[in-house]
Amino acid sequence: MNKVKVIGGGFAGVEAAWQVANAGIKVKLYEMKPHKKSPAHHTDTFAELVCSNSLRGANLTNAVGLLKEEMRRLGSLVMEAAYATRVAAGAALAVDREQFAQLVTEGIKNNPNIEVISEEIADLPDDAITVVATGP
Repeated sequence: MNKVKVIGGGFAGVEAAWQVANAGIKVKLYEMKPHKKSPAHHTDTFAELVCSNSLRGANLTNAVGLLKEEMRRLGSLVMEAAYATRVAAGAALAVDREQFAQLVTEGIKNNPNIEVISEEIADLPDDAITVVATGP
């Protein structure tokens, strides 16, 4: 396996691309922005939060908090950006939306094993392992 394609630059897509790239595998990350956006999206950044700035609970006593901690321990770009841009929200992990998305975008674009391709993918490629991480 010498290359992986990831379709989608949201939370799942950037995290998949990040983890694969950091394992030493070349990744092509396809994202339709900035050429095409859904009605919910307004920026050209990856991992854009469109509904809320909350990533839900951060306590290790619940499943979502435990998952975040596991991701953090595995070197998650999303969790690194979330904790770096955290804002007060009680027991929840909430972030500054713009700073969060900017940090994620910079991390992806600065990873030497990730090539970002700004285009919409209409058909699944059959020439590489492909992760489909598209939104609704």
